[in-house]
Amino acid sequence: MMRDLVTKLLRGPSSLAIAGMVVNGANLIANLTLARMLAPHSYGAVVELTNIFMILSMIGSSLQVAVVQRDTAIEEQGRTVTRAWIRRLRGKCIAGVVVATLAGLALAEPVCALLSFPHRFAFAEVVAAAALWSAISIERGLLQSRAAYPTLARNLSYEGAIRVVGTIVLVGVGAGVDGASTALILGLLVGIEHARRASALTVRPPRSGRRRAPSAAALAAAGRRPAPRLSPDGDLLVETGPLTIPAPRGVNTSRALMYGTAVAMGALIPLSALQNIDVVIVGRANPHEVGAWAAIATACKVPVFLGLAVANFLLPEAARRHHEGESATNALLTALAWVTTPGLLLVGVALVDPRWLLTTVFGAQLAGGASALWLLALAMTFLATTLLFTNYLLGVGERRIVPIVVLGVIVTAGALELAGGNLETTAVVSLVCESVLALAAGGMVLLAHPAARNRIRVITGGRSGGRAPEPAFPNAAPTGYDQHDLYPAGSAPRTGR
Repeated sequence: MMRDLVTKLLRGPSSLAIAGMVVNGANLIANLTLARMLAPHSYGAVVELTNIFMILSMIGSSLQVAVVQRDTAIEEQGRTVTRAWIRRLRGKCIAGVVVATLAGLALAEPVCALLSFPHRFAFAEVVAAAALWSAISIERGLLQSRAAYPTLARNLSYEGAIRVVGTIVLVGVGAGVDGASTALILGLLVGIEHARRASALTVRPPRSGRRRAPSAAALAAAGRRPAPRLSPDGDLLVETGPLTIPAPRGVNTSRALMYGTAVAMGALIPLSALQNIDVVIVGRANPHEVGAWAAIATACKVPVFLGLAVANFLLPEAARRHHEGESATNALLTALAWVTTPGLLLVGVALVDPRWLLTTVFGAQLAGGASALWLLALAMTFLATTLLFTNYLLGVGERRIVPIVVLGVIVTAGALELAGGNLETTAVVSLVCESVLALAAGGMVLLAHPAARNRIRVITGGRSGGRAPEPAFPNAAPTGYDQHDLYPAGSAPRTGR
C-alpha cells in the first residue's frame, strides 16, 4: 500500500511539474525572442499585459477550485447528483465570455488612458482571454477532481505550445503587442477544446475504502449529536482536524459554486496580485527601467509557475483525502520539494553571475537589474510556497487563510510604493514581505492540523457505570453525550477486556 501511495504521489506532481517546466521553458524562449524582436518599451508592455491577465484570470482559477470541491462532494454523496450542472455551468461561462469581450472593448479607452498604456486593442483581448480562462478552468477542474493528472499535464503543454508558437509567429510578422495577446486567445481556445474532450472520457478514481464520519456541522443540521469514536479498549477517541467550509443542506449547485468561488477568490486574487503587482508599480514609478525589472521578474517566476502547475495536483488530493478522513501532508511535502528546489537553484545561479545570466537570456539592454536578481528569486520562492500552502488549505476547507493573504497584499503594495521604483529596494521589500507571508501561511497549515490527526485518548466512564465521559480538554469536543450517543442501538458497551 505504501508503495502504491508513493508511486501515486510521484506520478501526480511529477507529470504536472514536468509540464510546468516544459511550459516555462517555452515561455522563456518566447520571452527571449520577444526581448530581441521588440523595443524595450514594447517588451515591457507585453509583460504588463501578461500581469494584467494573470490578475484577471484569478476569477477562473477560483472557479476551478470550486469545481474541484463540488465534483468531489458529489462523489461523497454517492453520485446521486446528475451532471446537468456541468452543462449549465458551461453555458453560463460562454455567456460570460461574450459579456466580458464587449466590456473589454468598451472599457479599453478609459482604462488604458488611466494606466498610460497605448495598446487598447491588446487590453481588450486580454480581458476576453481572462474570460476564456474561466472556461478552461471548468474543464481542468473536472480533470483534477478525477485525478487525471497526465491528461491535465498534456493540456497544459498543448495550450502553452500554441500560445508560444503563435506569439513568436504573430510578433514576427509585425503584429507587435496586439499579436501577443491574440496568440494568448488562440492557445486558450485549443486548450478548452482539448480539455472538454478529455474530461468527457475520464472516470473517477477508485475510493480508498475509508469514509469520513459525518462532521459536527452536518449532524447539527440534521438535529443529531455527533457520536464519539471508541478504541478497541473502549476508550473515547476525540479527533481534531481542519475546519470545513460548511455547505448548508439543500443549497443548489449554483450557490455552492458561487460560495466556493468567492472563498477561493478571496485567497487567489491577492496571491495573483503579489505575483504581478511589482511590475505594474515599477512601470508607473520608474518607466525607464521597467524593461530591466520585467526581465528579472520573468526569470524569477519559475518557482511560481511550477507552484501553479503542482497546485493542480495538491488541491484535489487535499480535498479528496480530507473527505476520506486522511491526511494530505505527504502530498504537500512532495509539492513543496518540486517548487523550492528549482527556486533555490535559481538563487544560487543569481548569486554567482547574474549579469551573465540576464545578458545571455534577455540581452545586455535588459541586464540592468542583475544586482536584484537573487533577492527577487528568493522572494518568489517564498511566494511559491505560500501559493501551495493556500491551495492545500482551500482543499481541506480552511477559510482563515483569506484575511492573511489580503493583509499581505495590502502591506506589500504599500511597501512597494514606498520603494519608489528603485530596483534593489523593490527586491528587498518583496523578499521581506513574501517571507513573512510564507511563514504565516505555514503556521495556518499547522493550525489546521493541531494534532496532525493524532487522536486524543480520553478515559471513558463505561467501566464504572456507563456514565458519559467528560473530555480532558473541554473545548476539544462537544460534551453531554447520552447513552444512545455513545452506543448505537443494538450494541453493547465494550468492557475493554
